[in-house]
Amino acid sequence: MLETERAREQLRQEREAFEQMRREVARWSLLRLCMGYGGLGLMTGIAAIAGIVVLHPNEYGPVPVGAAATALLIDMVSLAASISRLVLSRSSMMVLEPLTQSAAHGRRSGRSQ
Repeated sequence: MLETERAREQLRQEREAFEQMRREVARWSLLRLCMGYGGLGLMTGIAAIAGIVVLHPNEYGPVPVGAAATALLIDMVSLAASISRLVLSRSSMMVLEPLTQSAAHGRRSGRSQ
């Protein structure tokens, strides 16, 4: 009877821990998604302004055109690096795994105690 209650309590705690981990993974995924869309919007704005300056060099002069071209290049390189590092990297993804212990592991730990 006591062993059954202990097993139920352990299973309840494992479920609770798994649900907490699941919620945490969902929050991190949402944060990554929002950061990705925010970065994409920011990059698009910078690229649009720099593109306008680069495409109309007579209106802005050589210094602003050079600065806009540099900003455009840095913006594109940083976007590619960010996407490859944050979005496509599997190591940055959290993996959900079951938290239950195998029956063999539980028996071994029970004998040694």
